[in-house]
Amino acid sequence: MRNVAEVSHPLMRIQIISWNGKYLVRYELDRYEQTIKVGETETAGLEEVQRLASVWAEDVLMRFVEMRRSFTANPPTP
Repeated sequence: MRNVAEVSHPLMRIQIISWNGKYLVRYELDRYEQTIKVGETETAGLEEVQRLASVWAEDVLMRFVEMRRSFTANPPTP
């Protein structure tokens, strides 16, 4: 696993990791994380994956909102 790029975003940390013939696009916000795997042969390269990471960011952010809503509605019990 090797971190090959970061994509700027005002709310989330977006990392692109190269691992085992795939790019992992990892989004992090607070305690939540989402990862999208993209095969290296499915893209034109790292620049395209960075562009896609930015395009996907709004949908990912909405999923984070839903994840938080679900978590707060059903918190773990100690």
